[in-house]
Amino acid sequence: MGIIPRPGRSLCSVPARVLAALGRAERGVVVLAVDGLSWETAATAWRGAELDRLTSTFPSTSATAWMSSITGAPVSEHLVVGAAYRAPADGSLINVITGQTLALPHSGEDGPGRPSEGDRGLPTLFERAAGLAETVVVGRELDTLTSPWAAALTRGARRAPHAHPLTTDPEDLVAGVIADVAAAVAAPRERPLLLWVYVNLDDHVHRHGYDARAMSALRRLERQASAWAAHGWQVLAYADHGQVPVTPDAALAARWAALDTPELCALPGGGAGRVRWLYPRPPLAGQVAERLADALDGHALVLPAAALAQAGLEPATGPMLERLGAVVAVATSPRFPVPDPGLAYEHGGWSPEEMLVPLARWAP
Repeated sequence: MGIIPRPGRSLCSVPARVLAALGRAERGVVVLAVDGLSWETAATAWRGAELDRLTSTFPSTSATAWMSSITGAPVSEHLVVGAAYRAPADGSLINVITGQTLALPHSGEDGPGRPSEGDRGLPTLFERAAGLAETVVVGRELDTLTSPWAAALTRGARRAPHAHPLTTDPEDLVAGVIADVAAAVAAPRERPLLLWVYVNLDDHVHRHGYDARAMSALRRLERQASAWAAHGWQVLAYADHGQVPVTPDAALAARWAALDTPELCALPGGGAGRVRWLYPRPPLAGQVAERLADALDGHALVLPAAALAQAGLEPATGPMLERLGAVVAVATSPRFPVPDPGLAYEHGGWSPEEMLVPLARWAP
């Protein structure tokens, strides 16, 4: 068992912290939303910031974590239980980030209609700040998404275009972010500004980890954050999750695939990265759980979704259980069979490196 979300010290506290900064701000607040940045890496790179340590959500995946950080709601309320999960509206497996249907139930039966997952109507940070500031989001990669999840994440903010082409190179990425912020803060306005900018470090870390190029880019981002603060801006940065090295084992992947079959499961498995689940046919749930635990041979903790509370996590409510598979596997080893074995780093589990994330502040 690893780190679990801490009430009051989790990503759910981010909206209140941003609003507090906005109340102190003369010009406004710049929020850098850095995807894939661990606490330890931020503490190494950002020496000039006031740093606080928060816990991510479980699963420690972007879909879940960003939604909690914008709405202040735990997963039991916003119900984005991961990246890929069953949509109750029609029983299909969806990618909530893209809005794509990944698979229909193995029965082949169509449900009542296309699901609209990812928006429970919870007030966003931007809606709560509307009376205090002009709210602007530079979504960058998020602007390529048309899903209900993406729309819910930025509801209440004006979307501003990014200034430079999207890139996975961290130094070019930071250069583009700096240009985006410069363009946004230069516009004349009569009210303070709340500017939220998505910084996609995640793609680089998946392939290369927190290498020298990533660290150089993060240090440059801090120098610029200090410069914005020197010009009267409150500057905050936070992350959704960290990442850990992985060395997927082909034999374990084959054992997973042998259980993720139409004969045993009503739907292909969901989850992402280092937390995955199966949708066993109800009479076979106990058998599938036992066989999966044996197959993963100590490289995962396998437990019923209904028992997540026994591990110290939020109790799985009825609406959560509709989305989760009945059998959940959480990585306990780098050899865990992640969905994409070509990646060098992954996340989703509850190790400290995945679960502990920074909240940084550079004050005027």
